[in-house]
Amino acid sequence: MKKLIVTVCAALLALSACVQVKNDLGRYALNCKVKEIIVESDTLESPYTVTFNDLGQITEVVTRNFDGSFRFHETYTYNDRNELEEIRGVNSEGEDEIRYEYEHDGRFIRECRTYGMNNQEMQRWVHTNNGRHIVKTEFYNEGELFYVTTKDFKGSKYVEKSVNADGEPLGQAEVEFFRTDDKPSRIKGDDLDMTIEYDAKGLPVMSRGAVLTTTGEIMWASDLEERPCRYYSYEYDGHGNWISRSDSYEAGGEAYAVFRRIINY
Repeated sequence: MKKLIVTVCAALLALSACVQVKNDLGRYALNCKVKEIIVESDTLESPYTVTFNDLGQITEVVTRNFDGSFRFHETYTYNDRNELEEIRGVNSEGEDEIRYEYEHDGRFIRECRTYGMNNQEMQRWVHTNNGRHIVKTEFYNEGELFYVTTKDFKGSKYVEKSVNADGEPLGQAEVEFFRTDDKPSRIKGDDLDMTIEYDAKGLPVMSRGAVLTTTGEIMWASDLEERPCRYYSYEYDGHGNWISRSDSYEAGGEAYAVFRRIINY
């Protein structure tokens, strides 16, 4: 994977730990409060169950293997201001495999740190905001500065530049976003050109140059050069929340993967 893709991806994925939102419903494209969602699939993504509290915040995520056996369990803890404080992940052996700790700065997460089994810091994101957006992110790996990204926002677009610890350029990309800056609709750089189209509900209906998970996260597939596009179609329940997503290589084509959601209200 080319270094520009690495830096852009890292910054986009870090956005999930940047902004302090009131709840997590938007992350799962839910338009009302729910108790639980169960996502089932036999391809691409491991099945998982997400439980929410009365504020619409995640309390736990349980991931299973395709045969239904337990794989991973995450628990979410909040402080007395209802801000995310910690995520703890336990593996199938019952061991604490990873822990995330968060510090906040108003509506933003100022710092996110991860710890491994030995309780040593593994990774750290330090964010600087201008009151509206995260404009700078410093990423540390095992305590050492690894790269720095800066963003220059103009309307629904921003230019992101990345440099290494010595200040040497790693890459630059122009990012256009849909509604919020954690939902990119176009990323264009020297070695990357990705487009995502959304419907009126904010659900992705097409991606070119990337594959999207059921939570809208960006992932790469080995056949993207041969088949650069993915199309996503949905079925909905009576509340207007999607309960089935079909992925295909062509618009209206045969699905190569189907995801189903059971939603408990």
